[in-house]
Amino acid sequence: MCDYCHNIQKWKRFNVPKDYLACIEYIQQLVTNGGFELLEEESTCPLNQVKTEDGWADEIMVHVVWCKHCGQVFTCVVSSPVSWSACSSL
Repeated sequence: MCDYCHNIQKWKRFNVPKDYLACIEYIQQLVTNGGFELLEEESTCPLNQVKTEDGWADEIMVHVVWCKHCGQVFTCVVSSPVSWSACSSL
């Protein structure tokens, strides 16, 4: 890691859907600010398509970004988000 990416926010787990959505929003900001690039070929779907009209894009979603300054790779993985529908009101 370099000085640019060493303070990146990290999540160890997502307890509720809003935690995961906050992470996706943060990743989008990192990419939009220009210091990180989304590795589309390593990612399940575009950041703006994790939720669809029918629910979640997939049961397992992966998003990978890398720091353009040093090449450090960061991965966000969530599995079985469809089960969150039962706890979305928490």
